[in-house]
Amino acid sequence: MRRCWMWLMALVIALTPMALAEDASIGIIGGADGPTAIYVTGTVQDGLGRQIEISQVPERIISLSAANTEILYALGAGDKIVGVDAYSDYPEEALSLEQVGDYSGPNVELIASLEPDVIFASTTLQIEVVEKLEELGFTVVCNEPTGYEQIYEGIMLVAAVVGADPTSLIEQMRAQEQAALARVPEDQEPLKVYYALSFGEYGDYSAGPGTFIDDMLTMAGAENVAGDSEYAWPMYSGEAILAADPDVVLVSDYMHDGSLVEAFKTTAPYSGLRCVEEGRVYAVNDSLTGRPGPRIVDGLEEIVDALYGEE
Repeated sequence: MRRCWMWLMALVIALTPMALAEDASIGIIGGADGPTAIYVTGTVQDGLGRQIEISQVPERIISLSAANTEILYALGAGDKIVGVDAYSDYPEEALSLEQVGDYSGPNVELIASLEPDVIFASTTLQIEVVEKLEELGFTVVCNEPTGYEQIYEGIMLVAAVVGADPTSLIEQMRAQEQAALARVPEDQEPLKVYYALSFGEYGDYSAGPGTFIDDMLTMAGAENVAGDSEYAWPMYSGEAILAADPDVVLVSDYMHDGSLVEAFKTTAPYSGLRCVEEGRVYAVNDSLTGRPGPRIVDGLEEIVDALYGEE
């Protein structure tokens, strides 16, 4: 019980005013042996700043983003998920769930047929679908953090809605985070790093200011080449990358086999980069560094490993 109440206090402090509205309160389900569920009643403010009414602990949940799916499983609510988007591939159990469309094209009719109590959606490409689902009377909570610290806030928001205690998960993430950052040299000149979300025929997209990737590069003692961009997800040119002369290039590897690094190093004009000649182009798993969920600390570890070598 003491642990429970400590978490409740931390939850209220962390989510106010970001997630909890003035009329929101903490609800507890349980008996003499202590609480079995902790949740928010009243309204919560989701990632779009909307006030969402929460009246009960949901038993049927749909997740429309891979990050929210991972958060739900990490919080122990995976057994309540009845539908996911096509990119929800972790943990392995998620692969056996009903797929309700991809990230940019959820199937409203299929979602409705599964009769969810709550739907967790993103805050960007799914707005039209969110509006349609709400018109049908479904509760939709949008959660897609942009900055690194917002990922923790998003986890606590999801936990509050589904009646889960995030304390252990967040403690584990913070410990892993601090262990990774302890390996960052304190007296070294910041490495200039270019993060390649894509390149070549797919466009030279990178991660700019206000993104969790930019935050992680800064935390890892690096200078993000795209950190002074006008946009959060800017598109560069090969010539601009050459002019920036990064010390390190990190390639977001959706193939998960290292082949994209080889493609980058052998494709003009990137092949002329100093860091290519010095062998300082590394793959980072896009599922770890690109999803604002619990495994983001694994992504932070990968970045630190790439910049300073594995332990």
